[in-house]
Amino acid sequence: MIRIYILGMLAQTVNYPYMIRKRLLEVQPYTSLSEGKFYYDFESLRKKQYIETVETIQEEKRPDKTMYTITNLGRDYLEEELYKCFKKNSELEDLYIAINFLDYIDTKKAGLIFEDTIQKEKKRWKKFEEKKKILLSGEKSSNTTQFITDHAFNKAYFNIEWMEKLLAFIKKY
Repeated sequence: MIRIYILGMLAQTVNYPYMIRKRLLEVQPYTSLSEGKFYYDFESLRKKQYIETVETIQEEKRPDKTMYTITNLGRDYLEEELYKCFKKNSELEDLYIAINFLDYIDTKKAGLIFEDTIQKEKKRWKKFEEKKKILLSGEKSSNTTQFITDHAFNKAYFNIEWMEKLLAFIKKY
């Protein structure tokens, strides 16, 4: 997701790594993001020619500031990766970054992809629902099993509800 964020930010405007990392930590403050990992991902995008240097700004008594922009190849990659996010992620938290960059994809296409993801998630939990009945009907079913199972299902249904809200948001976007 770090790479998607970097590309999305550079699709918006020319920028430099330090500022992009700072903004990422503001948007997702709970992210544990080491400087090393961030700069590794940044350099990887540069080597793949998804981003390129625009200029290096030199200021007195300050380190050089290298400004970057996204390339056409990077824009194509960003779009592809955003669609993948809506296809493979069923936890809303995993989509936070992708939601920020809806301007760079066809939201109708993203909506169709995400609708399919929601349906798969609903089917998956329906299968669990059948197993739940069997599990809880046994004599050895305990209060703790019931408690844990209830929590898991409530969390899943809450997540699906929010996925549907996100789908509506995408469709209106």
